[in-house]
Amino acid sequence: MRIALVAPFVAAIDERAPQIGGAQAVIADLARGLASRGHSVTLVAPRGSFVTGTAIVDLGVDADPAAALGRDGRGTSQDDAFAAVAAWLASQSFDVVHAHAFDAPAFARLGGPRVLHTIHLPPLEATVVAAARATQATLATVSESCRAAWAGAGVGVTAVLPNGVELTRVPIGDGRGGYLAFAGRMSAEKDPAAACRVARAASARLRLAGPIYDEQYYAREVAPLLGADISYDGPLARADLWRMLGAAAATIQPVRWDEPFGMVALESIACGTPVVAYRRGGLAEVIVDGRSGCLVAPDDEAGLLRAVATAAGLSRTACRSDARRYDLERMLDAHEALYRMLS
Repeated sequence: MRIALVAPFVAAIDERAPQIGGAQAVIADLARGLASRGHSVTLVAPRGSFVTGTAIVDLGVDADPAAALGRDGRGTSQDDAFAAVAAWLASQSFDVVHAHAFDAPAFARLGGPRVLHTIHLPPLEATVVAAARATQATLATVSESCRAAWAGAGVGVTAVLPNGVELTRVPIGDGRGGYLAFAGRMSAEKDPAAACRVARAASARLRLAGPIYDEQYYAREVAPLLGADISYDGPLARADLWRMLGAAAATIQPVRWDEPFGMVALESIACGTPVVAYRRGGLAEVIVDGRSGCLVAPDDEAGLLRAVATAAGLSRTACRSDARRYDLERMLDAHEALYRMLS
């Protein structure tokens, strides 16, 4: 099967480097996994992208990090970017075109019976919601929670295609590093500052990892909390991230939005490390409360603090077992089944 994967023009999809978010890592895994199953995979992505086994199409569009989460982009406009994608696709022949961009122009420019859009974010922006509602393409998203949110916005989503992780590559840690962990973008919706406050209240060391996405938020809310007990490791390559998560007693995810899926939570339990999080969005699907983590009411930092001690006593074997529900092979199976329906 000839498959074109269209990435968001937010960051390069480069498997050799840390990614700006879970969606970029999932796109790389999907592309590489489909290629390993014998499909011809072409990735249309920002300049500088690289994924083993795939053909990369460089349309001269640079990454635009400000375009993520519906923020206004800079540089090459998203409309120009997806106009270039649509023009290039019109000259090609693919069985399926699978787009992953959260941009109104992506939905408007890329449509038709063999086009699939996976929506990796909740319905945050009115222009994006309107464009998704009007598209003639098939829509999918990554969790039942996210599908319900889009349905509430009047957008019908056909399928749920949960993210996955290649468990054979992820080592199981022993949790004996003597610290708690946080991983994710340094931004308000991920709220690493709350993780800092919880760890300090628990008299525990904390390691933070992830790119600085919102510099003002980081400087105002996170940097003042760093110290001997709280360190910022920056963005980590996935193998380094897995080692960091695996050695942690627990991973804290105090997200301030309805997490569409929760890739960090999945990677943490794949490493055997339980997750302490607010019961929001897809996290309530990835984490089995009381087994692979502890979920508390949204914005209840005192509840997170109490949950840290509980989570540290959970079975790391059970965490790994729960992660198997989202093994990469299952993700690939689900994608192939939907591709066959579309082609």
